[in-house]
Amino acid sequence: MDRPVSVTSSRRDPDLRWLDLRIPVPSAGGQQGWEIAASVYLPDDDVLAGRPPALVVLPGGGYSRRYFDLPVPGYSQAEHHVRQGIVVVAVDYLGAGDSSVPLLDVTTLPTVAAANHAAVSAVLDRLRRGTLADGVPQADLASVTGAGQSLVATQARHRSFDGVAMLGSSMAGTALPVRPDVPQAAVPEGATPEQTHMLATAGIDWNWAFHWEDTAVPGTPSAPRDGASLVAADIASGLPARHTAVEWGSRTAPGFAITALMPGAVAGEAAVIDVPVLLAMGERDVCRTPAEEVAVFKAATDVSVFTVPQMAHMHNFAATRAQLWERLDEFTAHVTRAAAVSRPFRG
Repeated sequence: MDRPVSVTSSRRDPDLRWLDLRIPVPSAGGQQGWEIAASVYLPDDDVLAGRPPALVVLPGGGYSRRYFDLPVPGYSQAEHHVRQGIVVVAVDYLGAGDSSVPLLDVTTLPTVAAANHAAVSAVLDRLRRGTLADGVPQADLASVTGAGQSLVATQARHRSFDGVAMLGSSMAGTALPVRPDVPQAAVPEGATPEQTHMLATAGIDWNWAFHWEDTAVPGTPSAPRDGASLVAADIASGLPARHTAVEWGSRTAPGFAITALMPGAVAGEAAVIDVPVLLAMGERDVCRTPAEEVAVFKAATDVSVFTVPQMAHMHNFAATRAQLWERLDEFTAHVTRAAAVSRPFRG
């Protein structure tokens, strides 16, 4: 992060600032030169001087950090949170997006979690010391909340965040939604968990699982692309595996992406998390019942569940996306209050 970094105005709102970074992280498996790509979205300097919270967001498989800044007015989650006085840090996983892409057998869950932690720690440390970029003042962050689909191991192994929001991510075991008019595949007796998973995914309508039917942007007929065409572009590039490039997508994924879908694959990590937890999901998502999901967090004394209507797995494309973003604003404020109690003398 010693290379020069410049701050850029938002593509849609010149009053909002963001910058892209490439952060060196420790390598493993005999490889060298790993970097994590991140984007930082900044509120005004007077907000930075007032101890704002930070929200670190990580995308799911097939998507990059640009998923949190979709290029249509009203579809940028990052811009929404910045307007609420929150610093947003969007991160590409090792093996995805613009980050380094090592061999699949190298990007295990522990390795990716360590890279996440190193990158997030570096960005936040530079922000706190006022060395993030020229013209960006020091910011004594009040709290750091992690949000995304696959960050449980980062928190469990490194305690990177003061609170975590699991967005459309199952800790009990991924349950892919099946269209009501599509018969479920028969699973033969004695099938292994891996075979069962393969049979279950074979009949999935991924477009239906990822996107709700109503995706238009109300009241914005002059937008260069409305929500429907945004979704059309997402589907055209391939779901869940990309076959063509799209700005917010990733044609690669870490090696752990498949194994993490197995039942109970990350339950052990979730069981040791002891910070505030928000389980947020769409009405049609890949999670199990709220009771099953909550039960996995055995060490957490603060767990809440939020289900957003008319929302499928890829939340930021839904017409109801603002409901989720506003709930994350509230959760970030809650995490800040909890952090003030748990570490009141942190400087």
